[in-house]
Amino acid sequence: MNKIKQHIYKAMLWLLPWLCAVPLASCSFDDDIDTGDDNAPAMLQLSITAREEGDLNTREGTEVGQNSEYMHNLLVLFIQGDKVVKKFLPDLSNDEAAKVGNLKTWTSESITLTPGTYTVYAFANIDSYFSTAWSSLTGLGDGESLTEKGIDIDNIVLEDNPASKLDLLTYFIPMSAKEEVTVTRSTRNISIGLDRLVTKIRMSITGKPNTKVTALSFGGYADKIGLFSDTQVNDMQYTCQHIVLNGEESQSIQLSDGGTYQFADFYVNSSPGNSGYTVTLETDEKNGTTYTATTKRTVLPRNSIYPLSLNLTGYDVTLDLHCWVSPIGNVPVEVKLSPNPDYYTCTIPEGSQFEFTVGVTPSGTTAIENLKSAWTFDKESVTGLAFDNYTEGDTTVKGHVTASAGKTFNLTFDVTWTADRNNFERRYNVIITTDDITNFPFKSKTRTPEFGLDYLRHEMLNMFKK
Repeated sequence: MNKIKQHIYKAMLWLLPWLCAVPLASCSFDDDIDTGDDNAPAMLQLSITAREEGDLNTREGTEVGQNSEYMHNLLVLFIQGDKVVKKFLPDLSNDEAAKVGNLKTWTSESITLTPGTYTVYAFANIDSYFSTAWSSLTGLGDGESLTEKGIDIDNIVLEDNPASKLDLLTYFIPMSAKEEVTVTRSTRNISIGLDRLVTKIRMSITGKPNTKVTALSFGGYADKIGLFSDTQVNDMQYTCQHIVLNGEESQSIQLSDGGTYQFADFYVNSSPGNSGYTVTLETDEKNGTTYTATTKRTVLPRNSIYPLSLNLTGYDVTLDLHCWVSPIGNVPVEVKLSPNPDYYTCTIPEGSQFEFTVGVTPSGTTAIENLKSAWTFDKESVTGLAFDNYTEGDTTVKGHVTASAGKTFNLTFDVTWTADRNNFERRYNVIITTDDITNFPFKSKTRTPEFGLDYLRHEMLNMFKK
């Protein structure tokens, strides 16, 4: 038996190199006969995703969208030259997420594409309400020529303030993408990310606790949007305004006990560049105060979030008031007024002269520069008050009122200034009421004899015929 085993072992050792060579020869053979055609169609899937939004003020980079900020409908076109090679217009009517604009990603079934370079256009939330030219793209078919159809995709513009049409119920955020892709026979997936054509404004406010805000707007952004960031948009106007609070009592809000409030996010058209965006805000402070400021940010990129904090506490506008009366035959004498540090509501003597001086209390050590004020009143309805030698821009205004008690005059003044390279503007309402001259003592207790006139209570004497 031992000899038999030895012969068997020797035979196995002799055959071993040949047995090992078989699989090696087989692998080499597979490689040698791999004569795959580079022009063979590629089997692949297409994925479309709504990108995350970029935060303009933080380093986190992006954040996921909120409900209804995604896809409601979808169109994808593969273009070569000016011809539609492949079109995707999926029926999303039964997709529960798409119904409410919340479809985040769509993936096609397996498709075949001939290797080559394509321009891929993808659009979400197409509606003729935004643009009939844009909505006409859904009618394109495979093999059709864009030139023959008179369609120039790269230059389609959504006009008439498209962001104002969003309700996230019927009209969802327009989205687009344009990308050059190269397909080879080994391509298995193409992924395209959609950008929202709007900027989301996230606005908060800080001010005196329990202050009521009656009106608020954000304005100065573009009135139209190109489908792509490189679209040439002609005659763009930076005139659009979003009204957050319209001045109606039912819409007003009140700051918390801590003096803060967070407004709901809203959308504006992305804007390639402006001198800044204007925020106007009205409060119930001092008979009604209007704040106006311009942002440092000049660009509102698409698919971005712009956190904007409004601060009403940094500067305080003061109003210093002096009044004089003119006793018969004497120079004017200053009178005492009721204690009121700001004089936004004031009572002055009938027939008196007045002087208002505008000032701004700085925030910290910041210097106030270019301080100007402009006073106005409705001359059609306001009679009995006049300014004396007033020049717009002066921080001091002088005037006089009629010699009649019980009159009320509504004035408005705008004050502007620069601090720390920022421009500020506010509007205030001043209410002046006239009262009996005898109710106002002279401001100086030491008067010279010729000024020592004592006013007696006004008397009405009825005269009768005999």
